[in-house]
Amino acid sequence: MERSLSENKAAATLRRSEPIHLLTELKAILYLIPFLIPFTVFYLWPVIRGAWMSLHVWGIQGMQKYVALANYTKILTNSDFYAYLWNSFYFVLLCAPTVIILGLLLALIINQRIWLRTVIRSVFFLPYVLSVSVVSFIWLRLLDAKNGPVNAALHMLGINADINWLTDHRFVWWAITLATDWWSVGFVMVLFLAGLQEIPTDHYEAAKIDGANAWQRFWSITLPGLSSVMKIQIFYQIINCLKLFGQVQIMTGGGPGDSTNTMIRYIYVTGFKKDMFGMAAAQSMIFCIIMLLIAVIQFKVTDRKDG
Repeated sequence: MERSLSENKAAATLRRSEPIHLLTELKAILYLIPFLIPFTVFYLWPVIRGAWMSLHVWGIQGMQKYVALANYTKILTNSDFYAYLWNSFYFVLLCAPTVIILGLLLALIINQRIWLRTVIRSVFFLPYVLSVSVVSFIWLRLLDAKNGPVNAALHMLGINADINWLTDHRFVWWAITLATDWWSVGFVMVLFLAGLQEIPTDHYEAAKIDGANAWQRFWSITLPGLSSVMKIQIFYQIINCLKLFGQVQIMTGGGPGDSTNTMIRYIYVTGFKKDMFGMAAAQSMIFCIIMLLIAVIQFKVTDRKDG
């Protein structure tokens, strides 16, 4: 009897708390509306619209006919798709490690008590505030084969040959990587610098007392202390490098030949040069899925390491 009475009281209490709980959830949804509206209008709806377009032959005049998955079949059976996809991944392999290593080295240097370190930090970060078009035009002039300062500096060092940085397939990717690293290394440096300043100094002092040298302190204290920042940097740089477009479009136009054509430029040319918006939408959807898979793999790998 007592048990049934207590159960009835618990059920009554639960019924009374349900409206309060529901009201709390409704309030939470109201707070989310300022985010959900622009997210739906500017992100979710364009993705849904793009997926719908990818199932059609769609030109400048609008939808022409429904073709189901024919666009996807054409893309996946076209060798150009795999060539341009490899170019995008090749740039990731070149640029992501170099910019992360350079940013870490700069952060380690500027984190020391050196003269004018605030000015030096500002100088390295300044290019990041420039637009991709400005950066690309700057390096387009710097790497000019005939009158560029880079080749002029090489002549002063005794290298008399004019290196065709932007038209020779042996150097063109390194030229694009150099421009991108110069542009984005300041941002990477600042993030690493913030991470370095969060590592307690007493860890280094204890390691010195124990006889650890500079390399041992870096390997055992600095790198583990920067692990969370490093994960963010790797994730961000991989996605950012996969989205390469502006540097290639302005500096090389996809050349020489098609050697620097990337997936984003492939989508741009298909849609705006060939007037095949349905095909371009299908290319975008495939590339979006690839990037999502990369993100999922990265999260799985990092979670496994944390576990």
